[in-house]
Amino acid sequence: RNHYAKHNSGWFQTFVMRGTTQWWSPYDIDWPPTLVMRGTTKWCSPYDREKEGALHYAGGLSMTAKAVILVAGMGTRLQPRTLTTHKCLTRVNGTPILFNALDNLKDIGVEETVLVIGYLGDEIKKEIGSDHKGMKITYAVNDIYAQTNTSFSLKEGLSAVGDFDVLYLLEGDVFFDNVLLRRLVDDTHENTTMVEPYEPRLDGTFVELADDGFVADWTHKSMREENYVVEDKYKTINIHKFSAGFTKDVLTPCLNDICEETNGKSPLENIMRRIVRNDSHAVYGLTSGDGLWFEIDDENDLKIAEEIFK
Repeated sequence: RNHYAKHNSGWFQTFVMRGTTQWWSPYDIDWPPTLVMRGTTKWCSPYDREKEGALHYAGGLSMTAKAVILVAGMGTRLQPRTLTTHKCLTRVNGTPILFNALDNLKDIGVEETVLVIGYLGDEIKKEIGSDHKGMKITYAVNDIYAQTNTSFSLKEGLSAVGDFDVLYLLEGDVFFDNVLLRRLVDDTHENTTMVEPYEPRLDGTFVELADDGFVADWTHKSMREENYVVEDKYKTINIHKFSAGFTKDVLTPCLNDICEETNGKSPLENIMRRIVRNDSHAVYGLTSGDGLWFEIDDENDLKIAEEIFK
């Protein structure tokens, strides 16, 4: 119900939702009313959003954001550097790749990040610990990292992540600025992957976007056919945003099926390919805009990244 009461010099509306009463004045027209979720009350003014750096609000409702970062692999293309230092701890102009990702996740209000470790996992634990600037860090372990791929690592990560409303999924070899995640937060689609239009420096996995911007196909480099054309495609940035419903009802069942079919040897891209081929509106492709990023697989990539972020 809505009703009005005279209060001092203005009219205030009492807004009733889910058994709670909130006050919302015309003066505060840009302030969504207080909403209650999971037993907590959260004011969601533009000031609060800027102050907290937490942008996860739907109609004023505070949402729980978590992240999973896949950092179990051996990074063989960066050897000999990665024989003693994990790839995700490789420094770009002095900043480790993983620290950069955690800083940007913290900046958008992510409450907890699960790191899926394997190769040199103890080194990562020692460097990161259980907290990063107030953001909780937990660990999942892929003990068979040498025999499996990112699909199996993600399976382990999802088993450890717990409840959430929004999940950010990253691979641990991407260095990027905070513009990318801010764009991802602001995007209104529930399930989104960040992409970049083809340019000659980019290689790896590409997606095809339909006219409405949704991903129509998702092709890992190993799955390219002989006549595959990349010039009209979009490179994946390996930064994704998924809803709880999508993760539970779509991603996890498909992930489990393909892990069973391939003994965990399939890359994550093949799971996404099956999903978007089954549902043409499953995942939206969001371009990076003014955001800067680069995926670091080898020494040449590292040089390019250091030039971009110098």
